[in-house]
Amino acid sequence: MTDDSATRTAAHATADLRSTMRARLRETDALLFCTDFDGTLADIDVDPDAPTIAAGNRTALETLRDHDRTHVAVISGRELADLRDRVGVSGIVYAGNHGLELDRNGDTTVHPVATKRKRELERIVADIEDELEDTECFVEDKSVSATVHYRTVPEREADVHDAVAAAVERVAPGGFDCSTGKEIVELAPAVPWDKGRVVSLLAADHENSLAVYIGDDTTDEAAFEALSAADIGIHIGLDGETAADYRLADPAAVETFLEWLSTTGLDALDTTEESENDG
Repeated sequence: MTDDSATRTAAHATADLRSTMRARLRETDALLFCTDFDGTLADIDVDPDAPTIAAGNRTALETLRDHDRTHVAVISGRELADLRDRVGVSGIVYAGNHGLELDRNGDTTVHPVATKRKRELERIVADIEDELEDTECFVEDKSVSATVHYRTVPEREADVHDAVAAAVERVAPGGFDCSTGKEIVELAPAVPWDKGRVVSLLAADHENSLAVYIGDDTTDEAAFEALSAADIGIHIGLDGETAADYRLADPAAVETFLEWLSTTGLDALDTTEESENDG
């Protein structure tokens, strides 16, 4: 990524991105399109139960799914069942809990270590809730992982980190990893698995495809880093460092881009097939 990437405007990022996408779609056999949910397909909300996918994004995902040379995956920190319900598109791959839960090729699997540590996670969540009872922070229990939210009280950030660390140390020292996001702390079993490994798994399923990943948070950086030099990473937001190649300003810009990808972009992909047939 060039040094000026962090300061380019959304308009410039979009123009550059479309030009690159069009060129690479004309050269590839297929498209592997992967995207985050919160802050990407939907706006971020203080209430984790509130976000809904933009109607245009759902339509675009359905169009991409129906193309015979395109594969679609939604990869999120949300619990798998919740993610499927919110996106509402059948026939695509869903990865919940950053990939600890995976709905792929008609089969749903859960990482065995995550399953094994559910009871410990329940105890940790209970401890954190007790410690933060008198604050406006709250814990989102996602079955095999948990998210502690302090968006309404950012001044409580240190308290949240202390409560999470203390609970893990009491219940399962070394058994869980903590990571940070946008005014949240993520708690998950300590296993070598993340969004990047999900992207790598899907790329292996669909060799010779152009892989594209879109996301807005720190957990999406692993996915950007898993992409090859020929693939395309798109970070949502104009601030902060990222391993992505391009930036879009916000979820509204994502909706505009997906409308382009599901029309003009697919036309470019079809050009590849026409060229092969002509040859």
